[in-house]
Amino acid sequence: MKRTTIHLFFSVIAACLMLFTLWHGFKINQNQRLVSAIAEVPDTLDEYDPAAGGKTHPGVALKTANALSAGGEFEAAETLYVQVADQEQNSVLGQASRFNLANHYLRQGSRKDLPGAQKRPLIEIAKQRYRDLLMINPNDWDARINLEHALRLAPELPKKEHDKGPPIKSVNVIVPDFTLKDLP
Repeated sequence: MKRTTIHLFFSVIAACLMLFTLWHGFKINQNQRLVSAIAEVPDTLDEYDPAAGGKTHPGVALKTANALSAGGEFEAAETLYVQVADQEQNSVLGQASRFNLANHYLRQGSRKDLPGAQKRPLIEIAKQRYRDLLMINPNDWDARINLEHALRLAPELPKKEHDKGPPIKSVNVIVPDFTLKDLP
């Protein structure tokens, strides 16, 4: 009985050590893929072409998008943010990409050199991106605070009371040689 117990004890320890070894082997493989993805990133951002479509690690793509956004390459950064958000739907990287994309729009919309007609649509897009992020993760306080900041910059327009209901007057218009058909 004592011998069976000792063998069972050592087999459980051996199984735990084997699982531990497999887990670390998986993590090493994941890190090697990350290192090879980092090695593929160009030395300068001028060499980066987001249209080339090379599949890179999402974390590297997110960092590259952050660098592009900070460097003033707004279209390339936006493309990368959207790619990472699409690749990593509900993961932490996807949420970070959505948050950074919303921040990107908010930063663009709060620039001083833009006229008001160009600021408002960018801030509206940022507000919608923050709301989308909060639908995925309602506990994201950074997104809540930034949404509040965006709402202060561009408050929601109140609904007008006279917009409710049917129009006051309607007119039937007859157009010659026009037949009613389904729209495409």
